[in-house]
Amino acid sequence: MQHSKALAALAALVLAHSSPANPQANVPATANTPSSGGAAKEGDKKPEPWRLTKAAALPSWLKLSGMQRTRFEALDGQFRAANTLDDSDHQWAVRTTLRADVSLERFIATAEMWDARQYESDRGSVVDTTIVNSAEMVQLYAGYEDKDVFAAGDKASVIFGRHTMDLGNRRLVARNDYRNTTNTFLGFNARWESQSKNVLQAFFTLPTRRLPSDFDSVLDNDVELDDENRHVKFWGVYGTLAELFDKANLELYYLGIDEQDAPGLATANRAFSTVGARVVKRPAAELFDYEVEATYQFGDSRSSTTSNADLDHKAEHVHLEAGYTFDHAWKPRGVLQFDYASGDDSPTDGENNRFDTLFGARRWEFGPTGIFGAIARSNVLTPGLRVFLQPRSDIEVMLVYRPVYLASDTDTYVPGGVRDQSGGSGDHVGDFSECRLRWHVAPGNWMLEFGVAYLAAGEFLDTAPNASGNGDTSYVYVQSLFTF
Repeated sequence: MQHSKALAALAALVLAHSSPANPQANVPATANTPSSGGAAKEGDKKPEPWRLTKAAALPSWLKLSGMQRTRFEALDGQFRAANTLDDSDHQWAVRTTLRADVSLERFIATAEMWDARQYESDRGSVVDTTIVNSAEMVQLYAGYEDKDVFAAGDKASVIFGRHTMDLGNRRLVARNDYRNTTNTFLGFNARWESQSKNVLQAFFTLPTRRLPSDFDSVLDNDVELDDENRHVKFWGVYGTLAELFDKANLELYYLGIDEQDAPGLATANRAFSTVGARVVKRPAAELFDYEVEATYQFGDSRSSTTSNADLDHKAEHVHLEAGYTFDHAWKPRGVLQFDYASGDDSPTDGENNRFDTLFGARRWEFGPTGIFGAIARSNVLTPGLRVFLQPRSDIEVMLVYRPVYLASDTDTYVPGGVRDQSGGSGDHVGDFSECRLRWHVAPGNWMLEFGVAYLAAGEFLDTAPNASGNGDTSYVYVQSLFTF
């Protein structure tokens, strides 16, 4: 795959959306972004973003919304295991959505379609159902919601049908954002929230299987309706105690999964429970914030979809984070992080100790996914430093550095499928760094995002038996997001 073609495509998109000599010329004047004529006058209001519902003058019980996102991404120095993948790759990931929400007194209903496609990939590219899911109804549910159900000021809802969901900080269950496709579930989901913001949520679902799943069909963006595998069940309870101490929330959760092979579909026969707790204090100016999450999994699973041996599943995950926001015009915030997700030390001890992130997201914590995705929440130990800056009201900058190690040097480096069962290649995967810039060109309607990530290969990626031998990996992307 030629680099010139990838670079030309990237340059074309950047030039098409490049800023004028005055970078604020296309930004509407607001109280925070004064026009060239001087400071905004007192009483000036930020312009409201354009919305389809208002433009179409729809009745109050109906709301239409959507988005269109186009992202170009290019990778050089493939870190995945030596196979048929090209050493360099590029791709256009395009996602268009349309959503309708109905609210008639206590009755609610939602229908949402996603059209997620890729362009310019070939047989040497990373292409799967995390990237392609053409013309799919990701949400179609109805339900009931009311206020003052059990106590004054509370609210409760219950829905049934296909839906997406976020739990906690989205490490275990997430509605995906950076990823081109999303996790969906069929079943019921009930939620209660008190006036003081205590929350209790319970659900029982069948996870949706994205189709088609064969490589040729995905590469061609073929349309096939997703379905629910009735041999896989996923349920859970998630509770939040708001501002329990020091304005920090305490979250407790239990999640269960029961997965069995189905005709023509092999699975890892996961049948385990996930329990955990999370304490989080939100960022605020001139204050320290923090987050601590600990998770434990127990039950049964298999080491892979091709194995027939049932193993005792025992795995754990820990996330630690401490941050501080400075009182400065650029709103700088620094964050120290640490993540540990266990790996499997021995393939012969009758246990599977590799942590399973279930249906979680990782971009916001471990860098861009798409055709990159160099860090996963499984068999990993990684400290990190993250810095956020806002030099203008419409510009956001993020800088990240994370050294990446294997929690078990005899287990698989999960994102790359690389393994040295002897442990002789060490545990240092590499050093990850990232820079991301977001420009809210028309706040609420149009945002441009630019990103660069780099994985400097460590001893493990240089010497493991099935490593690609491509050395360091660089990744760049630019994306345009319209919201309406």
